[in-house]
Amino acid sequence: MTFVSIDDYPLARQGLMAVMDLEEGFEFVGQASCVNEARDVISRCKPEIIIVDLKLKDECGFDVISEIRRSNQNCKVVILTSSLDPNDFKRASDMNVDGYIFKDAMPEEIVNAVRLVSKGRRYYDPSIMEIVMKKEKMDNIEQLTSRELDVLVELSKGLNNKAIAKELFITEYTVKKHVSQILGKLGLKCRTQAAVYAKTRLKISK
Repeated sequence: MTFVSIDDYPLARQGLMAVMDLEEGFEFVGQASCVNEARDVISRCKPEIIIVDLKLKDECGFDVISEIRRSNQNCKVVILTSSLDPNDFKRASDMNVDGYIFKDAMPEEIVNAVRLVSKGRRYYDPSIMEIVMKKEKMDNIEQLTSRELDVLVELSKGLNNKAIAKELFITEYTVKKHVSQILGKLGLKCRTQAAVYAKTRLKISK
């Protein structure tokens, strides 16, 4: 499989080439440090795999990916980045990239990821998946109604259903129903988890 490296840091490109050069079945055919160079090298070399960083000096690796998708070039795209932003991963996923790897991954991890992609499979770094899942879980609080938020606050104080009902002037049955809804929406298993979540997410100190 032929591949090109698109990264604005020469050492990063050289490091990737050194790692992949030790593996059978891969041939380095070009490199670029910016969008214009990437456009040229992809056009000339027609690589089967493009390994691109998201930050290219004052430019963006997503611009390279967009051009690849618009031109319908039959090549696979692997992002090799230091970005921990889950929004970058979401955008990459929406653009149907084949791989997403962090630059601090071990050489063998990078090789394994590229090899999987070369076989038609996808590889997303487990670390970014953890970050995305954590963000989604934190964002779930927006699904709660105002009354469910009230109950969540009371849960963080360690109150039982009877005490919460008295505090909010509602029935115990209603509290029980709200607690069930809260756990379901936040993907939590018990009241204790809900209390910890509330203190962390809502910054409740007491």
